[in-house]
Parts: sequence; structure tokens; C-alpha cells
Amino acid sequence: MAGRDLRALFSTNDRGLEAVEAFTNRQRQWELVAAALSEHLRLINESAFDVEDLERPRHNVMVFHGVGGIGKTTLSRKLEAALAGADQRPAQWSEPAWSGQRILPVRSDLARSAGTSFEDVILTIRAALAELGRPLPAFDIALRRYWETQHPGEPLEEYLRRGGLAGRFGKAMPQQMQSALADVAQALLLPGTVGTAAGALAGSLTRALRERRQTVRALAGCARLADLLEADPDLEALSFYPHLLAWELAQLPADKRVMPVILLDTFEDVGDRTHRDLERLIQRVVWLMPNCFFVITGRSRLQWADAALQGQLDYTGPAAWPHLALPAAVPAARAARPPHGHARQVLIGDFSPQDCDDHLARRLTRDGEPLISEEIRQVIAGRSHGLPLYLDLSVMRFLEIRRTGRSPAPADFDHDFPALIARTLSDLTAPERHVLRSVSLLDAFDLPLAARAAGLTHEAPALRLIERPFVRQDPFGLWPYHLHGLIRSTFRDADDHADDRWSPRDWHQAAQRTLTALGEQWTAGTSRDRRLLVGCLRQGLAIARDYNLDLDWLTDAAWTYVGDSVWEPVTPPAPGARAPGTPADALVELLSTLTRRQHEHRARTVSRLTAVLDADLLPADLQEVVLYYRAKALRDTGRAAQSRRDYQQVADQGGRLAPAARRGLAHAARLAGDFPTAL
Repeated sequence: MAGRDLRALFSTNDRGLEAVEAFTNRQRQWELVAAALSEHLRLINESAFDVEDLERPRHNVMVFHGVGGIGKTTLSRKLEAALAGADQRPAQWSEPAWSGQRILPVRSDLARSAGTSFEDVILTIRAALAELGRPLPAFDIALRRYWETQHPGEPLEEYLRRGGLAGRFGKAMPQQMQSALADVAQALLLPGTVGTAAGALAGSLTRALRERRQTVRALAGCARLADLLEADPDLEALSFYPHLLAWELAQLPADKRVMPVILLDTFEDVGDRTHRDLERLIQRVVWLMPNCFFVITGRSRLQWADAALQGQLDYTGPAAWPHLALPAAVPAARAARPPHGHARQVLIGDFSPQDCDDHLARRLTRDGEPLISEEIRQVIAGRSHGLPLYLDLSVMRFLEIRRTGRSPAPADFDHDFPALIARTLSDLTAPERHVLRSVSLLDAFDLPLAARAAGLTHEAPALRLIERPFVRQDPFGLWPYHLHGLIRSTFRDADDHADDRWSPRDWHQAAQRTLTALGEQWTAGTSRDRRLLVGCLRQGLAIARDYNLDLDWLTDAAWTYVGDSVWEPVTPPAPGARAPGTPADALVELLSTLTRRQHEHRARTVSRLTAVLDADLLPADLQEVVLYYRAKALRDTGRAAQSRRDYQQVADQGGRLAPAARRGLAHAARLAGDFPTAL
């Protein structure tokens, strides 16, 4: 399923080129939504379900979160289209199980750039329900009263037209609202002219409800209508009016029943940890409309099941939102969880290599054939780490290169995009951005290591950062957290154009802090754990080599590693064939040679160790290691005389390897038949 890609279309004069917005896979996400909707439909169709029950746990929300550019907005749009009709559903998405039940998708983009206010969210839902073809008097009277108070002199019809809602959902909503006001005015025997004054009508209706008049018995079933009409018609009251919408939906005849699926996109722009005013209003809408289903897409996990937010939001904790609770919090709410419940906080994963190739092959075509060659697609897919935004940026780069008059080549796409940095940093606080840059130096990290690498005395920014979707977790790893591969490589390699970008000196200082922090973690281990040693060496060697740092604790760690004689790989891949230029380069080459010597000809080992010796960059005690292992390799290649000279030099120095060198001399003498010397 695809639409026109206008950006690509307007990037070339080639009219034969077909540019489409390719939608790839996401079948698993559709299956989760379909299962959740089926479960929700079963729940609201139970005889015990009461739309006015404000204490029952809520199961009417599903969250898709992920890094910027992972495809959340595209998924939200495709879900809207798929729920609107079978002809809009992508071919790979299966038939849903709720045939016969009417679903009404309503999508609202909460991005700051869209300028969507809370009023817009409420009006969008009501405008979509105009499709029912009937007034919703309880809600319509309250909304009209609110509008006349908060927007005096501004017709609601004009606002809907100017905001585009009339174009999206038609012009039936204002007529339905006017019809509702007229019907209630007639039931109250009010003059026809008063029927258009929502404030006076609401007052009369409230008195009639309090007096239990038979003329308003149709609305008397809404227990809280009078209370809402008596409240000041402000934004706070507006956030409770969705309860009236939910009640009206529950009154529909069985053959007219509809379940709205409300999709709220770009939820990260609703607020932050400190300012949750808009989030509180939206959460209230979700809670007060239990017969509707909400699909929320944003960068971060929804925290509503966190009891610590009590006071910031109205409804918090795992008992209120059992499907949103983290695994550790689930047992406390298990009694409230319906059977066969699905987890409703879904991290949107990266594309597989096959999906990346499929996406790129269908984005740009000519005569039905992919315009981007298979070789280029492989390079882009490998560099993307499965992030759709990288694929889209690469497509635009492909077209940009074509505009210069030459054909793109695979080498053109070994490229980092600074735009990825801007997307990643856009909703982070300054301390979080500082920690993010610091941990980009590391393959993996924990909270203390992240705080020390950033030079912080507290872990709060690191705690906030690890909740971001671009930080992945491996609970079985030595360090449990690591950055998304593309995000990390981009921060390390691309030009950072952010306002708070780091200078080369900033990066060097961060590297020194990080190397020191790794050394502290290794030396703090009382048992000198081998797994910790290897992990610290792997990360420390890469940082020291890339930023030309002193060896410091790496010397002692290297001695420990060599002494164990286990030889699992610890060194980062070399950036290219080059002679060692720094002590860190030399140490990386030394340990790499030692770990590879069982897999290479000994002559190759001799050559590599000789290059390290000739560079003369290592401290004296590590130069001794080079000599000793070169002596062993020389002996294995039959160059006995040179081997004995190296052994003798190590023995004469009287260092840590002197006893081993003397054993090597004895062994060499025995092989040569010089038994007195061996003895």
C-alpha cells in the first residue's frame, strides 16, 4: 500500500520516475491492534459493562512507541485507513475478527507543528461522530454553552471550516447541534428563540433535571449531566464532557452501535515530566470514554501506570491501567487484568534487512523496475540499522546526486545524516543530551557508568535517558543498556549542528572521563571478574585508541588478560591497515595479534609483533610482552637463534615474564640438544 511521495516527486525533472510512499510490513503491530480491539469489543458488549462506572480499571488504550523516524506516524495513518475499510487495508494485513461490528477511526496529530489544541481534539471526535447522522444532545448542549462562553462572537461553524474539520467530516455537526438545542427547548416548552441561547437553555435543562420532569426523561438517565451543566464552562469542564459523549454512544440502538477508535499521534509533544497539563486533560478523555479505544503513538512509553505520578495525573497506577504496567508492576494488578490480556506498551522495532530492501525497491521505480540498484540498496540497508527515516533520507540523497548529473554509486551512501541528530535531540532536556553524547562513546553502559562518563554527580538525567526508545536494554548483559546502533554511529561520526554541540575538546574530555570510569569499575571488582575485565578492555581500548589517550589502567588490565591465557577477542576492529601511531594503537595491535595467533601462520605473528616493537610506543613492561611472544612465535617457525636472543633479553630485564623467558630458554636448549644448558 503506497501513496504519492511528493517530496521525491518534486526533486527531479524525470517524469518517467514513479515516487511512492512505500509502506512495509508492520504486520505484527496490526495483529496486536486487532487482538486488542477484539478483546475490547468483547468487554464492552458484556452485560456488566457500565459506561458510567468511573472506578473500573481501564483497558481501552494501546501505545506504540519508538525512536524518531521509526515509522510511528506512518503506522498511525495506515491503522486509520485500515480501520476505515477493507479496501484500505495493506495486502499483508489479515482480516480482522470483528466482522459485523462498526468501527469508526478518528485520528488527531498532536504535534506542535500541527497546532492542535485540546479543544481541537474534542471537536475532532465530535465532528467524526456526525457520521452517525443524529444529534448527541447531552454533549451538544454542554459544548455549545462552553463555546458561547469561551469564544463569544465566533461561530463554531466558522471555526470548524477554518480548522479543516468541516472538510474532513462534512458540515453535519453544527446542524446536529442546533437540532439538539431546538429539541430540548421544545421539550422544556421554551420559546423558539431561546432555543438558540445555549446558556439559558442549559440553566432550564438543569432545573428540569433536578426537578425530575418527565419532559426530559431521555436525558435524565445521564446521572452527571446536571452537574456538568452547573459547572463553569471552562477548559477544565470541557475535559469532562467526553463522559457525555460516551453516555450518548451507549444509548445508541443495537443496529446503530459504533465503536470509535481514536488515534493520537506525536504524543511526545503533549508535554514533559514537569508540565503535564495537556496530558492530564487527554488522559481524562481516555478514562471517561471506556467504550472507545485509543491508539497512542509517540517516542516514549506511557507512564500512566506509574503510581509515582499520583497528583500530576488524575488516574495513575497499575490498578487503574493494568495493561500499561511494566512487568514488575503487573502482579499487583493481576486481579484487575482480564484473562488473556495483551501487553499494550509496544516498542516499534527496526525493519529487517529484507524489509529495508523491499522499501527501497518500491520507493523509486521506472517502468515497474527499481531505480535504486541492488548494490546501493544493500549499502543503505546495512547502514540504516533498520531505521525507516535513514531509508527516506538516503532516497532523497539518491535523487540529489542524480541532479548533479552523475549516477549514484554504493560509496555515496556510506554516509551519516545530521538530521538524525536533530530528530533524536528534539525532545530531550539539556542534561539528557549531555548524557546521550557521553554514552555514545560506549558500546554498553549502566547508570553509574553513564553518570560518570557525563561528569555528573547524580544519575537523574541518565535515569530519564534510559526510558527513551533509542536506548535498548539487555538484562543479561554485563552493562544492561546500549544505544540504537544508527543513533550511536551518527552521534560519533556526523557533524553535529545542534546549538549545544560539542567541540573536539569536549569530546576528548568526555572520552577521558569515560575511560577513567571504566577503569574504576574494573579495579573496584574485588574478584577481578574475567567477564568484567574483558568488557572494560574492549570498551577502554576503543576509546583510548580513538581519542589518543594515555593507557593508564589499561596497562595493568592487559597484564591480567595476558596472564590468564584465555585469549577471547578483546580489541576493536582496526580502522584500516596502518602502523601503530599511539600507545593505544600499539596495545590494540599487540592484544589483537595474541588473540589471532592461533588462527594465523606464526610468520604473520612475528611480522605483526615486530611492527609493534619497532614503533616503540608501549611502556617498557609491555614491550617485554611483545618480545616474549615474538620469541615463542620465532621458535615455532624454526628461527631458534633469534628466538633465544629474544628470550634472553626478557630474562635479563628481570620483569614479570623473566621466569617464563628462562623456561623458554631451557626448552629451546633442549630442542637443540644442548642438555647442559637446558639443565
